Amino acid sequence: MSTIKQSLITLILLSNRRKELLFLLKKEPRDIDTIKELLKVDSGSIQPHIKKMKDAGLITEKNKTYNLSDIGETLAENLQPLLNTAEVFEENTEYWKSHDLSSIPYFLLERIEEIGHFELLEPDAEHLAETPKILLENMLNSKEIMTFVSYSHPEAPFIYSELAERGTEVTLCITQNVAERLFSSYREETEKLFRVNNSKIFILRTPTTIPSIIVTDRFLAFKLFEKNGKLRDQIILCFGEKALCWGKDLFLHCIETAEPLFEKDFLQIMKLNR
Repeated sequence: MSTIKQSLITLILLSNRRKELLFLLKKEPRDIDTIKELLKVDSGSIQPHIKKMKDAGLITEKNKTYNLSDIGETLAENLQPLLNTAEVFEENTEYWKSHDLSSIPYFLLERIEEIGHFELLEPDAEHLAETPKILLENMLNSKEIMTFVSYSHPEAPFIYSELAERGTEVTLCITQNVAERLFSSYREETEKLFRVNNSKIFILRTPTTIPSIIVTDRFLAFKLFEKNGKLRDQIILCFGEKALCWGKDLFLHCIETAEPLFEKDFLQIMKLNR
């Protein structure tokens, strides 16, 4: 049994042309002329691949039309997520090799192919304390924003207070150290966040291994620690419906033990700090 499985995997993965043919037929049956046109090949170059896939039981032929067999259909269905996952890691191999992926829960690491194509934002030395322009523009144009953050950023309080006053639905989850910094250094901005009904603040009092997540109705952005525990200012930015769903699940995972933070808590801390 293992020999058969290995031969099928080798048959597909060692040939881009057979892989293309497998996924082409997964969409719908095709005749040879359509196959040649869509794959931009001639009969001499595609027929040997068709024969090999027919001999392996992946393709059937009826009335000069090629279709996937049940085996071929099942293989294509299970192979696509694997190839999508490989594409995610191949897009920036050095980033994934140097960062701690164990902070992503296993059930989401299994689905990491859902983030799809991404941009890696890396500000230059002159703009380290600034929010990248593309990120800021998309934040300000979002109708809903959910953020988890475990470190302080000097621009964040001003951005989120502005979003809240604009009417954006803001859900902000912060760690204990971020809350203390926010309350002590940005009182006016914190008051704005508590003042509006469209803003919810949570506090996480337990240790976390995720630096930050931002997920809105427009994009997903997140940071990971490096394997040495350091945090570089590198942001993965993704767009797409699947990426947003993946990001929401990661956000909900990070805040599952967080507690709501109310205005009375803020006022009590302010009183103690006077």
